Amino acid sequence: MNFKNLFKKKPFALLRVLVAIVPIAWIFCSVHWSGMLKAMQSIAWWTAPLLFLTIIAGMVLQGVRWWMLMRSFAPDLSFSKTMRAHFLGLYYSIILPTSAAQDAVRAGILSKHADYSLSWASTWVSRLLGLLALAFLSLYGLFGIKRSTLPPLFFESAIFAFALLAVLIALSFSKRFTAPLRGSLGRFLPRALLTIIENIRESVYLYRRKPGNLFMVLCVTLFMQIIIFMGACIAITGISGRFLFFESLLYLPVIEVLCMTIPLTPNGIGIREAMLALMFKHVGLSTEQLAIYIVLGYGSISLKLLGGLPLLFDAIVKIKSKK
Repeated sequence: MNFKNLFKKKPFALLRVLVAIVPIAWIFCSVHWSGMLKAMQSIAWWTAPLLFLTIIAGMVLQGVRWWMLMRSFAPDLSFSKTMRAHFLGLYYSIILPTSAAQDAVRAGILSKHADYSLSWASTWVSRLLGLLALAFLSLYGLFGIKRSTLPPLFFESAIFAFALLAVLIALSFSKRFTAPLRGSLGRFLPRALLTIIENIRESVYLYRRKPGNLFMVLCVTLFMQIIIFMGACIAITGISGRFLFFESLLYLPVIEVLCMTIPLTPNGIGIREAMLALMFKHVGLSTEQLAIYIVLGYGSISLKLLGGLPLLFDAIVKIKSKK
């Protein structure tokens, strides 16, 4: 492959490849394999089973909270159709940029069974509540850590960032706040696309009438994130023998937000590993332990292949119908 020509023709594609590969290559090239073998021998037997169990539980709860949002204005929508679209979204997100790609896929699929504006609006609200839950957990972890162990101005910067995020989420439900953005988009986007965005925007505002439902979904989201977080914390404990509760609670949600918002690599590969390397270094864990955690993380990502079961079922039905 001529990388010089690749850079001239597709610099963004090359950047994505480098972001995905370089951090992982650097981590595994830094591993001392004798230390890696020793670290593997000290892993608690329950580490992988408990991690995978929490990941599967989190995947199911992701679909449940989305169904709860959809049911607010589409009471006839079945739970099975919603979960089918959700798991297909998980399946296709394995190869799509950012961990938020599953949202776009599942919203597109469910638009065939429900109003597209409601499908996309519920997806947007679900993602906002997810960000709020991650911010809350990370903030809780921040207050549980001694400030003396944090970099200078880290505490103040984090508080400001969390406050800004909360304000922006609240303002996203305000027509007065979003009206200028709509006017700016109208100058560049085709009228048909602008109409679609406007319909989705109106559906988002409908959720202001359902504060009780939003609160219930937020509770489910918090519960889901706690389960996923505890799985990661259990994995770190099983690998290192150290229960780094507040450290994990501070850093892991932030890492997921970055992987979600930076659309460079499939599922945030490379970005997540680079951030994990900084976290493990800060808490005093070895590169070998980091490598094991990353391998277990790839195993948890592979669980999204379970989302392909509806496709397999459809294929079996088609084969039987032809006989």
